[in-house]
Amino acid sequence: MDLKINSDRLRDLLLEIISIKSFFSREVELADFLISELAKIADKVERQPVEGCGGNVIAYFGSEDKPLKYLLMCHMDTVELFEGWSRNPWGEVDGDIVYGIGAFDSKSSLAAMIEALRVVSDVKDELKGRIILAAVCDEEGYSRGTYQLAKSGKLKGVELGVVGEPTQMKIMKGAYGRLVFDITVKGRAAVGTERRGINAVVEACKLVLWAVKYSSKPKVKGSVAPLAIRSQEFIVTHPERCLIRMDRHYPSGSDEEEKRRFVSYLKKAPDFRANTEIRLMQRPTPYAAPYQVPENSPAFLSLKKAYIEVLGREPEVELYHTVSDANYLHQIGNISLPILGPRGGNQHSRDEYVLFDSVQDLCKVYLKAITSTLLE
Repeated sequence: MDLKINSDRLRDLLLEIISIKSFFSREVELADFLISELAKIADKVERQPVEGCGGNVIAYFGSEDKPLKYLLMCHMDTVELFEGWSRNPWGEVDGDIVYGIGAFDSKSSLAAMIEALRVVSDVKDELKGRIILAAVCDEEGYSRGTYQLAKSGKLKGVELGVVGEPTQMKIMKGAYGRLVFDITVKGRAAVGTERRGINAVVEACKLVLWAVKYSSKPKVKGSVAPLAIRSQEFIVTHPERCLIRMDRHYPSGSDEEEKRRFVSYLKKAPDFRANTEIRLMQRPTPYAAPYQVPENSPAFLSLKKAYIEVLGREPEVELYHTVSDANYLHQIGNISLPILGPRGGNQHSRDEYVLFDSVQDLCKVYLKAITSTLLE
């Protein structure tokens, strides 16, 4: 069956969704647009309310009397707009490069999924099973959209599919887990000129410099990134307390094991004069645990086969070095899917961009993966 994507239509859709502001937890406008667009091609479209954010958009392709088989999932939201953009953050084309906030992460993947499904919609009556597209909210925050979707039971029966994230056209067979620690450093207040004080900010800096060495230890993988140091900011007094927020991404093991190891390491910081209280940052959803898709699983093999047939080469296969909505699919929904997205750069930064030729390739791979599973 010779089904082809429309590249001009794909580019127009990508630019359209880039132009719609959808900062995390404020995705309503983009959700409204997607509902309108998907209603033209899907058998059923619904909005799933999610507390604290703009809700999920769920579209179904195929007859309701057929089993749910294939999931395409991508997030609608972006990070906040950083200063210093030299390109139009609401969409600009320069040759093969498309600039804009969310262009790479992950509106290009979302556009590719919708274009692939637009093509499939012409033959949806011939599908052997139903396809579900889930455009979810809050991935850049607490993944409340995917958490709610995975808990809802709406994905019951799904075994195949793909999650769209920026992967440089590499297939990710899984993803790291993540923990965020709040570390209260307790020193001793004193006038700034007195030596008897223990400046909590100074001690916090020592702890941060010690913590970032953790990931360079033998047998330790992943990353440690300080996110903030905050104190009461007295005028002439050594601050008695301050808070460090510390990010830890890790590839294997459980949350509790990693928490214990990292906390044990922090307590060995040399020349550290203060006391600490270490706890996990509070959040409305569970922390994302690491996961891996077996390379002999139907989900991985079907995507890999489609990739080779479309692009004529073996894909590079890696672990995603951060968390994504795919973690929650595995952790909450017991659905383990690979991750695949386009090539680009400046993710979570100014002048974010995606290479449009890779968006076209991505769309073709998505289309092939669907049709080879549900049509051929």
